[in-house]
Amino acid sequence: MRIVEIVAMVTVALFLALILGGSHPTETPLRGHVVENGVAETGAVNLVTAIYLGYRAFDTLGETVVLMLAVSGVIFFVEQRR
Repeated sequence: MRIVEIVAMVTVALFLALILGGSHPTETPLRGHVVENGVAETGAVNLVTAIYLGYRAFDTLGETVVLMLAVSGVIFFVEQRR
């Protein structure tokens, strides 16, 4: 049974490597705009902070809410079983 699991994982890994391994442009208009104007537009101290908190703040907030709901759900169901 372990052999089937290992073959399945290797197959999925190879599939993902083939799909995600394509050529991607290193320069895009959006990348250029963010690099040139990111700090000025967001008021952040550095570019990583500008991208994370300035441009992706709502996305990050949404991910945090989903994570908290998932943790709360797990705690709720574990407490009911006791």
